[in-house]
Amino acid sequence: MLPTIRQLVFFSRRILVTELTTNYELIAIYSPEASQTETDESLEIINTYVSSNDGIVSEHDQWGMKRFAFPIKKFTEGNYSLIKFSILSDKINELNRMLQMNETILRHLIVKV
Repeated sequence: MLPTIRQLVFFSRRILVTELTTNYELIAIYSPEASQTETDESLEIINTYVSSNDGIVSEHDQWGMKRFAFPIKKFTEGNYSLIKFSILSDKINELNRMLQMNETILRHLIVKV
């Protein structure tokens, strides 16, 4: 039995998406005043954005509270988090904009691995 055209298109699209995705690491520093629920909500926003744009979140690691070498927005410590994911490269600018608008995140850095 031969596969239908719809099955072939889905299969070829899945191969295309996995070949074009790029691996990234996101390090986010959350405000020490942010509660655990606020931190979890922002992590959930990142996860849903990545998964809704044909990406995959492979790892999430909480580093905990660390002291800064210099004050950032009048805070001397922050809650660090590392997220490893893969997504299409043209979706990174939108993710970067979303992270800049989030008030619980003091700083963030997205690096291509």
